[in-house]
Amino acid sequence: MPIPAMTPDTDLAALQQEVARLRQQVDELRQFISYQPPGEDDHGQPYAACIHIRCAALLVVSPDRPCGGTASLMAGADGVQLWLRGKHKQSRMGLMMEQDEPQLLFFGKNGQEAVSLTLEPDGSRLTLYGQQGNSGVDLIVTGEAERGQVSVLEAGKPRAGMKATEHGGAINAVHDDGHGRIGLLSTMDNGELVAMNPDLNAGVKISANGPDGGSIIVNHQNGKAAVILSSTPFSGAVLVNDLHGKLLASLPASNQD
Repeated sequence: MPIPAMTPDTDLAALQQEVARLRQQVDELRQFISYQPPGEDDHGQPYAACIHIRCAALLVVSPDRPCGGTASLMAGADGVQLWLRGKHKQSRMGLMMEQDEPQLLFFGKNGQEAVSLTLEPDGSRLTLYGQQGNSGVDLIVTGEAERGQVSVLEAGKPRAGMKATEHGGAINAVHDDGHGRIGLLSTMDNGELVAMNPDLNAGVKISANGPDGGSIIVNHQNGKAAVILSSTPFSGAVLVNDLHGKLLASLPASNQD
């Protein structure tokens, strides 16, 4: 089939079609991209030229190493997200701003979440995760009083906690149910150690706030005091009770000087 000979009229028509296509492409790009030349602001301060890009998603890929990693920026009705991905397209870091609450995420090589930093309306939270994606350490600062709290977990199960309280500080070791089995409490006037039994009754209580110094209370399984060892203004005292907490015997101070 013979090829039609090119003439000035056909060349002009092809050029017009190409210009029309280019104009259409430019018009499409203008919906998303605008250029602002350098100038001065209202205070006479110079500013550099800039390009404004308006789109729902932007993907950044290296032309030299297309498999070397990517960055994607997305915007929606609830907020914006920035994701950095490695060479295997796995997410390695994410920054999100949804409902005016920012969150920063880091991911391990296995794709599991490794670190999470969240700013919430009443404070901030930092969580560290293990290789299987279960939380291992949780740090929280909440409230206008800015009280901190640290939780240590095993595969997401609580094991120990430390927190600031209104009157001092507290440390406790807990079981899977989240209830403490032993705890330390500190206030300006007192320090206490309490060990709990399986029924969550105090088994042993050591306190620095006895009648005239410290005291040790050993309880029955039902939580009733069995033996009380305490100091008095004169000397020491020992009280022995039955299962109902009723006094059976005592050792009063032997020296009343």
